[in-house]
Amino acid sequence: MRCIICGSENVNELFLLKDGPRYAQKLLDSPDPKQGPRVDVHLFKCADCHMVQIDPDSLEHDEYWEDYLMSRACTELYVKYDNEIASLMTGRYSLVGKDVVEIGCGDGFFADLMNKRGCRMTAIEPSATACRIASEAGVKCINAFLDDDITKHCDQKFDGFVSKQVMDLVKDPPSFIRNLGKLLNPGAIGLIDVPSWTKTIREHRYFDVLPDRVGYYTAETLTDLMERSGFHVLESFHGAEDEYVGIIAVWEGEVNGIEKTFCRDFERFNQEFTSLMKQMNDAGKSVAAWGAGAKGVTIFSFTGMNKDTIKYVIDKDPHKAGKYLPGSLLPVMQPDMLQKEPVDALIITAAMFYKEIVRDLVKNKNYTGDVILLSPTVRVLSQDEIKAIIADE
Repeated sequence: MRCIICGSENVNELFLLKDGPRYAQKLLDSPDPKQGPRVDVHLFKCADCHMVQIDPDSLEHDEYWEDYLMSRACTELYVKYDNEIASLMTGRYSLVGKDVVEIGCGDGFFADLMNKRGCRMTAIEPSATACRIASEAGVKCINAFLDDDITKHCDQKFDGFVSKQVMDLVKDPPSFIRNLGKLLNPGAIGLIDVPSWTKTIREHRYFDVLPDRVGYYTAETLTDLMERSGFHVLESFHGAEDEYVGIIAVWEGEVNGIEKTFCRDFERFNQEFTSLMKQMNDAGKSVAAWGAGAKGVTIFSFTGMNKDTIKYVIDKDPHKAGKYLPGSLLPVMQPDMLQKEPVDALIITAAMFYKEIVRDLVKNKNYTGDVILLSPTVRVLSQDEIKAIIADE
């Protein structure tokens, strides 16, 4: 047996629970014991990535997905949690007005919440029963498995994704995640959550060990799965009184895609910044910088700046005055240098503080020159932008 996350054969039995039900997430149509005999539940743990799982080859539960149904609107806790998650995805992660796919929508409750918040939801749902009910609720639903043939059923690309309490039932999570990527545009942001193994093990919740649950995830193992599969995890969380563990992740388009893009963007940034400095110098404009912190030190070194392109660097910390930036060797001066040797353009290196710096420059130091920002792109602030910053105090 191999680990379902990393593929390691270094997997050992964690413990055995005897006489569990054959199914925990499907009710039977009759009391016939042949429909649901008792079984022993063996849990294993990977010594390499710490994933906890059953042996997926011992499980044959595909036969009940056709009429399986997960109803999420039956309890206050579910409703509260799903509303919180929907608000998170449409608020902080800006999925309003975007095409979002949900894998395993159940009765469509969560997809409906996202639709009402302005998303354009499409669900991929293997259960015909659930697909019918979700469709009746107004959710666009495709009755299919998220398998290697998913693009035959859905040829659309999405900017967001959701999969709630599905991954723990999947026998081959890397393939599941790989097939999810086939439906996504690079940069797509989404959420995956599962029942929390941390909650189960800390509170000795033996009743959470289910014979038809393949994987028992922590924040660590769920993150590991996603990172191995071409996603970059932005954050992990616990919700619904810690019943669930989840991650917010972005689809990189390929393994290490964000890192590769970072390298390409680094070269482009250097070209854009050096080009702007050349334009300033060719126009006879003098340039200084505000901020002798680590960001300024690295940027000016990486881009080959020196005293011929930037006259000096201002910093409010009096202990830095009289020092020089490593790499570029630019001199650090106190703020009154702006009055002693005025410049035509000022680079703000501390992106997170640029608004308060602009207000200080204009209101307290009577600065009227150009203001250059370096993040998220190299650009000169327009006068209208500067006026808006002043008015927004």
